[in-house]
Amino acid sequence: MERKVKPGDNRMKTIGLILEDSFTDYAKDIAHSVAHTIMGIKDMRLIIVAGRQDNCNDPEDKMHRFKQIYNTIYSMHSKCPFDGLLFTFPNLIGVNENLFKDIPKVYIASDKEHTPAVNYDNEMGVREALDYLIRIKGLTKLCMLGGRDDNADAQARKQVFSQYLIDAGLEYTEDQYEKTDMSINTYDEAARLLARNPDTQAVFCCNDSVAVGLYDVMRNKGLIPGKDIMVFGFDNADMTGQMMPPLASIGASGITVGQRAFELLMEMINGNEVSSVVVPTRLFGRESLEYETYKITSRDLLSVDSAYIYGFFDDCFYRYSNEVVDPTAIDLRRLFYEIISGMMAALRNKYMDEKEFARISRLIDIFFANNAMRYTDANKFVRSISGLQGSMNEIFRETPTTAYNNRLIAYMKDKAIQAQSLAMVLQNKNFTDVRNKNFEFMINTINYGRPGDVGVGNVINNFDRFGFDNAALFMFDDPVECVGGVTDKVPDTIKLKCVIKEKNLFHIAEDRQNCLLSEMYSRSELPYDNKGFISFPLFYGNHVFGILVCNVNKSLMENGDYNSFILGRAIYMNWILSQ
Repeated sequence: MERKVKPGDNRMKTIGLILEDSFTDYAKDIAHSVAHTIMGIKDMRLIIVAGRQDNCNDPEDKMHRFKQIYNTIYSMHSKCPFDGLLFTFPNLIGVNENLFKDIPKVYIASDKEHTPAVNYDNEMGVREALDYLIRIKGLTKLCMLGGRDDNADAQARKQVFSQYLIDAGLEYTEDQYEKTDMSINTYDEAARLLARNPDTQAVFCCNDSVAVGLYDVMRNKGLIPGKDIMVFGFDNADMTGQMMPPLASIGASGITVGQRAFELLMEMINGNEVSSVVVPTRLFGRESLEYETYKITSRDLLSVDSAYIYGFFDDCFYRYSNEVVDPTAIDLRRLFYEIISGMMAALRNKYMDEKEFARISRLIDIFFANNAMRYTDANKFVRSISGLQGSMNEIFRETPTTAYNNRLIAYMKDKAIQAQSLAMVLQNKNFTDVRNKNFEFMINTINYGRPGDVGVGNVINNFDRFGFDNAALFMFDDPVECVGGVTDKVPDTIKLKCVIKEKNLFHIAEDRQNCLLSEMYSRSELPYDNKGFISFPLFYGNHVFGILVCNVNKSLMENGDYNSFILGRAIYMNWILSQ
């Protein structure tokens, strides 16, 4: 897409991504796609502002009170000079859109009228899944775990699901539907749905998170997803490949909603008229509902059909086409073509020697050494490559060439499994490191009777013990008291106390700490990288102390709010002693 630049306007532009939370797979996928899209654009930064979805109005409910204070992060960022905003879930309670008025906005997953929005084509993917289950597999009893009444996508998916069953001549009643809060905490809802429908053959989950509770209920009943009951979700998030068995899911085809929303926003910023768009979707099959879109024929094998090979790659490594790849990096799509076309050419020529076998083996090493498995999941890859292997062996029978190819495919499977195992080891190590760092921080910031100001200074001195690679700590001169969700007392100024760059702690001299809240992301001391920043409020009780700013990465999307809570509590415990 062409990006126009106004004459003389060469300043750094700031794009805000407003999320309802930071820790769900949906939120992480949106943030990842937007961050990687912006990454290649000069003079542009991303600021992710994530609060907490709050559907409760009970002033005595502790979680409601916690979320009220947490959502002051929106008010604190209303002073930032955003050039454009991407909004997800604009119907969430706790975000006053007037805080961000007169700023170009594009909404993601919204039915908000008279505003540019990017939505999934809910009908395309859902109908593909239902068409396969009903017309190909012959299933007649299907149920759905739905979502919130205030969520436009959840209601649209319910409508497509129920109408398709009726059009197909099957029964649909409200007994076949159970709404959820769209989180992973859906055990009770899934149990009720299965109790009412013991003969169900398939369950459609309105998003991938909802399937977690269903899996737990099925496990307790001795039922296996994909064998006893077909299960599929929506969003095609990373978690789908990590579930056991891996979850089939409907996801974006060709471009993510985050990427498309950013493109629309850039058009608006450049002064162009834009209209709402929908992103096409398709079903990604996995063990909970096996579904393949590519089947190889003898003609494909003999002709070394490039369209087939690239299509096979796009289907198997489904995340690759949705990501902005560093132009200096190895083109994994082209490399995969070289591997598979070499194997196909050998079959066509009925000849492969040790030299060619070694060449393809080296290409396989390079392919997996460049993190190919981050764009798929191991079960999906192994199943797809096994299908290719089966076709080769069936069409060409047993020959020396097929023997070589079987060895190469076995090698690829081993590499995939090794990559998956290494990823799990690193994930467990990261979890242990985070836990140990948090424990170490809490031990070292215990105040043994020292004055409050000394204690707060001790918190700052131990800021690097959290294990952040890059982060910054901003604090107000005095804590901001927030009672009943009122946030109009947020001051215009804030202090940058310290930063961490490449795991090294740097204190900011007192005469350099003060800055306007609207200018905090312009500080030259910040550990900036071109994926942008994500911010978390620092508070405890009714008192807001400041903002934790970090560079965007997956670990912080998952653990940043927990880290900020621990940090806020430590600051509070030391500050309260000075009162």
